[in-house]
Amino acid sequence: MTGDFDDRLRRKLMDWGLDFNARVSVGVAVSGGADSMALLTSLCHVLPANITLKAITIDHNMRPQEESSADAEAVKEYCRKIGVPCACHEIPRGKVEELASERRLGEEEAARTLRYQAFDTFIECNNLVCLCLAHHRNDQLETVLMRLFAGGDANALSGIPETRGKYFRPLLDVEKPEIERYLLDLGVSWRHDKTNDENTMLRNRVRNVLWPVLDANFPGWQDGVWNVSRKMHDNNVVLESCTELALGRVDAAFDERDRVYSLMSFAFSRESRAIQRRLIYRGITMVGAESRVPSSFVENLMDDAGKKVELTENVSGLEFECGLDRIIIRKHVKEATESGFFVTIEKDGLYALGSRKLRVRHTDGGMQLTLNEDESSVIFLLNLCFPFVCRSRQSGDSILAGDGSLKSVSKILEDWKCGPQRDEIILVQDLNAPDQPLVCLWGKPFGYKNWIVKE
Repeated sequence: MTGDFDDRLRRKLMDWGLDFNARVSVGVAVSGGADSMALLTSLCHVLPANITLKAITIDHNMRPQEESSADAEAVKEYCRKIGVPCACHEIPRGKVEELASERRLGEEEAARTLRYQAFDTFIECNNLVCLCLAHHRNDQLETVLMRLFAGGDANALSGIPETRGKYFRPLLDVEKPEIERYLLDLGVSWRHDKTNDENTMLRNRVRNVLWPVLDANFPGWQDGVWNVSRKMHDNNVVLESCTELALGRVDAAFDERDRVYSLMSFAFSRESRAIQRRLIYRGITMVGAESRVPSSFVENLMDDAGKKVELTENVSGLEFECGLDRIIIRKHVKEATESGFFVTIEKDGLYALGSRKLRVRHTDGGMQLTLNEDESSVIFLLNLCFPFVCRSRQSGDSILAGDGSLKSVSKILEDWKCGPQRDEIILVQDLNAPDQPLVCLWGKPFGYKNWIVKE
């Protein structure tokens, strides 16, 4: 049994394109549950000595401290036992709930957002060729059912992709009982998350309530749903190809610097609704919504395209304009408050940051910033180039810490005990990097520390 399991994993890795003769690093995300423990164990069995395996475990801090920290400790202990380096990323307690509230997300989705932010950093810092995740066949079936209830399209009903960028799910066609048998045969224990038994979240209700009913009354339903997801995947590939061709017909444009996406209205109105829908969602993804854009809004936008209407709506942190000429999607810029400020710096000069003045001078190797012409309030940021932004804090801000993890700006300011002054701290944001990261919290002029991201 264990040999068959390992052989299937090895074939999957080879099919994906992993070079077993190369000196590379492969990552694996491990929660401590049966799925990820089996994946970690099997990777140790199949990867040759020239491939370095590195693990990461995430402590979401959503459960009592003794439970969540015990999971992370169990993972780290098992990794020490089998000789796999393991990084532990701890999400500050309350951060998941805070993000869920700010972006009007479910806590599960907010946790996923923060988890993948940590994964992205882990991949980059360790130069991984891939990060293996332990999603399996049961996860896939649950996901398709959830998306069916939400009215998903071919993209949604195709389920969890086996590969996405550097993320790879080699157990996606393996059933849960096979995973547990593999661990039992090897005598490897795993952790059980008690929240999986609670039916507050939709996924748990599908797993604990609906699944037994389907098993008892609809024999073969699992194969049926699985086949639907495969067919929807094939359909989605064709639709995505058609969407790529449609980009030229509708004169789609994306300004990466200002994050503005636009389409020609009349040409857009002549496309099929399936293609229209994908064109709109492509723009929403590229610009970056703060929360889910309601499907009803997208359908209404499609209805209005090409008609004699002038529509401007702010939805999910995005601004939509629909006119006779073009459909435009951009970030919604909120009005500055008395304490808030946001300034894009494109050249040397003097800028207003609320009631303060900022002098900017580009020098060899970086930027010199001076506040209020005060020689004691000067900072030099190495390798920073135009354009960049100086602004006050925003909800959800995070900045890179020395260990490569992302640190909540709100938590840093809380640790500094800023109080009401937290909105005066100057945040510097680099617009040249793909993810436009924060590179500095400039607190020294206000009696606090400076937090500078080192190169």
